[in-house]
Amino acid sequence: MTELEISIGGRIFSVACDNEEQEKVKEAAALINEEADSIQSQLGRLPESKMLLLSALMIADRLVDVEAESKEFKEKSENLSDLKNKNQKLEQHRNALQSDCQKLESLVEKMLDKLETLSNFSNKKSDMILTDENATEQIETDQPKLF
Repeated sequence: MTELEISIGGRIFSVACDNEEQEKVKEAAALINEEADSIQSQLGRLPESKMLLLSALMIADRLVDVEAESKEFKEKSENLSDLKNKNQKLEQHRNALQSDCQKLESLVEKMLDKLETLSNFSNKKSDMILTDENATEQIETDQPKLF
């Protein structure tokens, strides 16, 4: 542990801290000193305990605001993540629907081709029957005889 001297509100304080925490303690002290200077410029010279209390309250007030904002950002981040996941699922469904639609289009085209072939065949058969002089005989011979 190392003894570190910090200045807050024009007063010197001695604080013990680990070597790796010295910079962090100095930054925290500078923040408290900034608040103490602001309070003293507004209210004048105060007793040490009141100056430190008001400085701590001002910093705590800012901390509460920062934590509330952090919570709000975290919630928004989670919502954004949920939306991204939902968007990915929707994209997968859309791709599956497009694939199904293409398959249906292909099936419809095949069915139309078969219908066209049947229609052409039927038209040829009709033409043959109409042009043939013995249409009635041909119809009879196309049918199996039952008696």
